[in-house]
Amino acid sequence: MAISGILIHCLTDNLTAVEAQVQTMEEITTYGVHDDAYVVAVVESPSDQIERVIKRIEKIEGVLTIYTTYLTIEDEIDEDGNLTTSLSATKHMKMEPREDSR
Repeated sequence: MAISGILIHCLTDNLTAVEAQVQTMEEITTYGVHDDAYVVAVVESPSDQIERVIKRIEKIEGVLTIYTTYLTIEDEIDEDGNLTTSLSATKHMKMEPREDSR
């Protein structure tokens, strides 16, 4: 089971509705609102399903982006140090370079 802390950045007018919708997802526990812009939440899901959960959140009206604050997959590592799931940290955590707008 992976555990990931996330901040869901929302439009101010949609904060309450986004938080309510996220609270209905069984993989997620919410911890209120931060700075009138972010829903604070923790996702508990098999690591190979985290992306599916995030994509569901992204589709909610008013969600601007989702920031990962931490990710742990400790219980998905066998005694030899190998992942027991198909998660590729390199694939899922890679950031593509932005084009400079100057």
